[in-house]
Amino acid sequence: MRYSTCTLAVALAICLAGCSHEPIANDCLFPPCDCDCPDGAHCYGGVCLTEPPGSCADPANPQYAGWPNDSDLEPNDDPDQAIVLPCGDDAVFTDPVEYDTRCPSRDNYTNGFMNLVLCPEGERDFYAIYLLADETLHFDVLYMFGWTPPRDINARVWTWDQAVGDWREDVAVGLSTNDNEELEVSTAFGTGNPQGWYYLEVFGRTFADVNFYTVSFTLNERYY
Repeated sequence: MRYSTCTLAVALAICLAGCSHEPIANDCLFPPCDCDCPDGAHCYGGVCLTEPPGSCADPANPQYAGWPNDSDLEPNDDPDQAIVLPCGDDAVFTDPVEYDTRCPSRDNYTNGFMNLVLCPEGERDFYAIYLLADETLHFDVLYMFGWTPPRDINARVWTWDQAVGDWREDVAVGLSTNDNEELEVSTAFGTGNPQGWYYLEVFGRTFADVNFYTVSFTLNERYY
């Protein structure tokens, strides 16, 4: 997993200088490009590559002109490469000062990533968050459905099943054929969902489905 959050103390200056994925709430996301690449290579999501990782923002793909470019977050094509959501690691963070600065509360905490793109064909994106026992999590994957090109996005939540030693890919599933997907996850007693890491996967309904989207989440939503 890779981390894409920064503290409020330094975030604004970094993000204003070149953050392409504005945060929805007060946390600041910045490209996680801290690698020292050799000549001829550039840093994409902390990985040195000699070519951009399949971005549809490439001029060679004029049909996607004006679409966002999230190549700084690539590759995030499987759970091991998942981008950790803002505050997604709070429950396992070890520095109390940093913890309190970034995430003063786990109740009614809303954030997410904007300007994301599911492209080229066949791509899928993963985002990670750590849940404690007896917590709730609501995801909104926001996009506009379309037929040409096919633009139907689906989403599901994964977790690792310790009992069987394999992935569960159906913790929550969103498979609508219109705009947006909503998913709910609970680790309350009796749900069968333990404390641990959960992974949101965003993918096309078919190999050909591509689109741009926003991921928004609310942790432990409270109604007063």
